[in-house]
Amino acid sequence: MAIAVAGCRRELPPEFPLEHPENSGNMIHANAPFEMFDDCVYRLDRQWRSLTGATSFADFVNRHCSHLVFTMANTLRLGSDDASPYLRLRELLDRIDRPIVIFGLGVQAESDDLTGATLPAEATGVLRDLQDRCAVIGVRGETTRRALEQICGVTNTKVVGCPSLFSRPDQLARLRKNLRNLSNGEGRPAFSGTKFKEETETRLLHDAIRNDTFLVEPSNRRSHQFYVDVTRGRGEGRIPSFLKDYRARRLRRARRNRDQLESYYQRRYRLFRDTKSWYQFNRESVSFTYGTRFHVNMASVLSGRPALWLTHDARTRELTDFLHLPAVPVETVRDMGVGEIRSLIGYDDFFDHIGGLFDNFNDYLEVNGLPRVKRPVI
Repeated sequence: MAIAVAGCRRELPPEFPLEHPENSGNMIHANAPFEMFDDCVYRLDRQWRSLTGATSFADFVNRHCSHLVFTMANTLRLGSDDASPYLRLRELLDRIDRPIVIFGLGVQAESDDLTGATLPAEATGVLRDLQDRCAVIGVRGETTRRALEQICGVTNTKVVGCPSLFSRPDQLARLRKNLRNLSNGEGRPAFSGTKFKEETETRLLHDAIRNDTFLVEPSNRRSHQFYVDVTRGRGEGRIPSFLKDYRARRLRRARRNRDQLESYYQRRYRLFRDTKSWYQFNRESVSFTYGTRFHVNMASVLSGRPALWLTHDARTRELTDFLHLPAVPVETVRDMGVGEIRSLIGYDDFFDHIGGLFDNFNDYLEVNGLPRVKRPVI
């Protein structure tokens, strides 16, 4: 029987991000089940309707699938009273009678301190229902595990990290090889940021521009609008606020600063709407990736290229801690150049633990009745 998959989008439309807000990093997570298992069927791929005659996705799952894998990204937003995501999830789950497997459940929080943390009652209800329906609920890290226990009373959990790490094991062997070549100048670094209103990330962005690194953008509409204006030759396109204070090296005139920004965006800006082109770009052009965007860095690793995570919230910390990924607090590199940042990349701890991490994830798959994934040969 097929394995049904719902949740995050596998690809994004042409309207993203200007008219369709989304985070392209979620595609990395959304495609993980399709990299791992044969015969996966995606909810938004309507071929299941024409091929089976099913009247709805729930009908298709119940009649033709062994499991429903639900990919969840930042579903649990602590302190938010927005119940709509949980109502939509409840509506689907109430119509499914197949086993449900959760991929990537995590909390979105700035701090690891859960004192006073809350979730809507609808979230608690859905999670308690999942506790009864899932063999075990996979969560991203220790902070999420504690949040589910303290806020929702949900204890049937297992920390597995981000499932996307386990989706392309062959690339982890390539990663080790490429680490040896990191200092030979092959490829160009790529930077990604999250909060360009924060001084530290703005400084890192400006330094990336001066050093002519790639900028991989997963969601920022203003940054993409500037790129569109520049590449279409719209003259005086609006410069995003986080670039207005940019100063080029040895260039003091405002016009020259703008010229360099326009040239940079024409040559080095990248935004992806599918994972195939993203992985190909990394393999062909990138030496290493650094920044605060978790899945931009993960896309690099899944292409066999090194990455350094600059942690800035509880989400990235719990993931990098559990998965033993190379990471430093973003404030640590505030005044560092690209070369200094590269020197912080180290994967010894990661490779020491990767076998055990795969075993842990395979235990999770097995208890949920799904096929195991192969371990990397490193």
